[in-house]
Amino acid sequence: MTEELNQNINKKYEIKILKAEYIQVTYCIYLTIMVVFTFGIDSLLNAFFVIFVPLYTLLNIVMLLMKISRKNNELQIQENGIQINHIEVPKQKIEKIIIQGYFVQSVGIKLYGRKFVSMNLHFRFKDNEEVSIEELKQWANMNQIKVTSGKIYRLM
Repeated sequence: MTEELNQNINKKYEIKILKAEYIQVTYCIYLTIMVVFTFGIDSLLNAFFVIFVPLYTLLNIVMLLMKISRKNNELQIQENGIQINHIEVPKQKIEKIIIQGYFVQSVGIKLYGRKFVSMNLHFRFKDNEEVSIEELKQWANMNQIKVTSGKIYRLM
């Protein structure tokens, strides 16, 4: 068993973008259009909605599109942590790994001190989902990281 775990260290997995992120882009575009066409610049409150909300949603659109268009979507399990798209997460910072869904499973890595899972740490495996999730669970058990099933709560 430990030999199998050692083979999984430094193994790379392809991951893919969640469908929810495409929905977020569509929703942000819709919200921006609705705010701009609904409010005029008659008062300070309206100015806030006409200027701030569209800028905020446009920033979200840009961030989501950058994530969607990224070509190197990969996860690498390392001895001292996990690397997702060149973001290194040390195992000491990982509070738990949450697996959501049964037929279509997504994975969220929750960090200590955070209430929500970061958008960059929520993903699905591209190929061999069941095998990849089992290998991730083995790595987590080897490093005493809690693995749970349930809803993944995340911010945009």
